[in-house]
Amino acid sequence: MATFAVNTPKGQVRLMDLPLDSFAIIEEETGQRWVDVIVAPAASAKGALVVYRIACEHIGATPEKLTPQMLVGDSPIFEMVEDDLPEVYEGGVPKSEDDPETTGS
Repeated sequence: MATFAVNTPKGQVRLMDLPLDSFAIIEEETGQRWVDVIVAPAASAKGALVVYRIACEHIGATPEKLTPQMLVGDSPIFEMVEDDLPEVYEGGVPKSEDDPETTGS
């Protein structure tokens, strides 16, 4: 499954890795619900600015001044990336793909 990530001056931050407290701030400052922000972080200019700032704060980066080109250009600030969740589970627990199969006792 793909998810949005924010490209900051100090690296990439996946939106799903931000603490929920960060989304509470985003909701308060933009009026957008956190579930809407996750699927469309640049749906509004205000939303894009706040999400970008919060992601920069999360990683310890100083935000750059954003332009529309930075949102839709060749190297956009927001981009879809594959999530980093395990694909294999056993009994609800993530399982390494290299682990041998186990049987119940």
